[in-house]
Amino acid sequence: MSSSPPVPPALLAWAEYWQPISWQCLAIAGAITAIGACVTVAFLLLHWRAMSIRETQADWHRSRLEYQVAEAKREATDELARVAALNMETADLTQKNLSLEQAIQPRRLSSAQIHDIIEAWKAYSGRAVTLWSYGTDLEGGALAEQIKNCLIDARVVVINNIGRMTSSLPPRAGIEIAGVDKRLVAAIHAGLHEIGGLEAAETELASGDAVEVVPTEILVGTKPLAQQK
Repeated sequence: MSSSPPVPPALLAWAEYWQPISWQCLAIAGAITAIGACVTVAFLLLHWRAMSIRETQADWHRSRLEYQVAEAKREATDELARVAALNMETADLTQKNLSLEQAIQPRRLSSAQIHDIIEAWKAYSGRAVTLWSYGTDLEGGALAEQIKNCLIDARVVVINNIGRMTSSLPPRAGIEIAGVDKRLVAAIHAGLHEIGGLEAAETELASGDAVEVVPTEILVGTKPLAQQK
């Protein structure tokens, strides 16, 4: 066995000098590391808390925005419903105005209708028709004049009794066509109703004596309350 030490004295002195120093440094470094870890955890908690607060605020803002959007949608729905109701009311008023205009507008034949009616009645040239209207009904009398002119231009003989009919209770409304000459009655009805758009109906003669004078008659009564065009 060798009698000399395995470590030189100088090296041993160096180790004895640095060993306590390194241990102290390790202890200090460990403490710093522990403090750093604690600080890291503390900042992590602080960051988590700050994020929680911000998320809470963001959720509040999001809830307010969702509420505002819902309110805006509800108001828009209510506004659409109100507009729809106003549109329906406007349409109803328009229809009433049209009905009122139609009710007060006098019955008249247009130039085109007069032309077509004359052409349709020319086939009955030479036949006779008695034409009646109420004396107090100016609107019906004016329409009867148009019908008379159509008959005359179609060469139909007209017995003019316009304005000579006394008022009845209730007054007869619309146009009534009667007579034993059924073909002529049908032709007059088609001309006034289908071509002229007037409310007309085929009826029976009220008196048998009228047949001996003129086999066909037209009565222009008062304007119906609901004139169908």
